Amino acid sequence: MLVRKEIIEEGCLLGIWEITETREQLLDMLSVENQEKAHAYLSNLRSKKRQLEWLSIRVVLQTLTNDNKTVKHTSQGQPYLSDNSYQISISHSKDYAVVLLHKHKKVGVDIENYSNRVLKIEKRFVSDDEYIDPKNRTVHLILHWCAKETLYKLMDSTKIIFKEHLHVYPFQIQDKGVMKACESLSQDNTVFDIYYEVTPNFVITWGMV
Repeated sequence: MLVRKEIIEEGCLLGIWEITETREQLLDMLSVENQEKAHAYLSNLRSKKRQLEWLSIRVVLQTLTNDNKTVKHTSQGQPYLSDNSYQISISHSKDYAVVLLHKHKKVGVDIENYSNRVLKIEKRFVSDDEYIDPKNRTVHLILHWCAKETLYKLMDSTKIIFKEHLHVYPFQIQDKGVMKACESLSQDNTVFDIYYEVTPNFVITWGMV
C-alpha cells in the first residue's frame, strides 16, 4: 500500500510503500513488461520476504515514474537504472520499502522499523564522541544508524567503517529535521545534510549530493 508519494525538491521523488500485500497481489500491480521481468528474477529467489521486498520496490518505482524502469546493480551492489533517467537509492525494512529518485544528484535513503536491536550493536557503529540522548536512546540510535546507512550509500565506497569513518553531529530529536554528518575516510572530510523524519511506525533518513 502506497503511504507516501512526494516531490522532495525539483527532480527528486520519494515513494514509501507499506508491505501488506501478497506476492501475487504485488505482481498484479506491475505492468505486463515488469511482470515478465519479475517472474524471471523471482524464480531464483526462494525467500518469501526477499520476494516481497523486491516486488514492493518495483511497484514503488513504477508508481513514481509511471514507466517500466529496470534496476541493475554495480559490482559494489549499488542500484542504478538501466536507462540512467534518475539516480536511485532503495531501502526496505520489516514492513516498508522506499525508493528515492533524483534527476541530477546522487541520493541515499534508509528506512527502519522500531526495534531494540540497535542497543545490541551500538558499539559497532557509534563512536565514543557521538552524542546519544539517554532519555530517548533507542530512537536516537536508530536515527544514527539510518543516517550512517544513508551516508554509506552517498559515498559509494566499500572501505567505510561506520564507527571510524562516519560521524553524526549532536542534534535534538524532532518529528522531522536535518542533522549534520561528516565522513573522515577522505582528506576532504565532507559534511552532509541528512534529512530525517520520525513517524509512529518508522524512521527514515535521506540525503543528496
